[in-house]
Amino acid sequence: MNENVIQAILVFAVFVVVSLIIDRFLKQVAARFDSAASESFRLISNSQRVVLIFIGAVLALSKLGFDVGALVAGLGLTGFALGFALKDAISNLIAGIMIVLYKPIKLGNKIDITGSKGTVVDLNLRYITVKDEGVTHLVPNSLFLNNKVSIIDEDKQ
Repeated sequence: MNENVIQAILVFAVFVVVSLIIDRFLKQVAARFDSAASESFRLISNSQRVVLIFIGAVLALSKLGFDVGALVAGLGLTGFALGFALKDAISNLIAGIMIVLYKPIKLGNKIDITGSKGTVVDLNLRYITVKDEGVTHLVPNSLFLNNKVSIIDEDKQ
């Protein structure tokens, strides 16, 4: 077997093993948190695994003598275009992770945000579901972090 093929297999194997180790570590950390926070760790775990295996594959291809410069440049441009196109979705996702980690609101809280007033019935990584008098509002998480939010204290009403 050619020396470059062995090196390519080793490089790829190292990246796969490292991704599995990080995956196991993140799952152990996630087990210590509630279900909402563990979803964030699962998302991070899956993302890191895909990224590390992809990097390992690109490096393995370069060890085999393939010119990966054009591939990397093309992926960079594609990533930029997708990032720009998905700017709002990514913003909501990051805001959702921050809401899950910092827990500024909980299910059952009465809130008023950008004219949407009601009880929080669901929180996820994309939006907050607020329900009031038969009307359901889906408030993007980025609005929660970027606007004034009033948490209504029912005891004082």
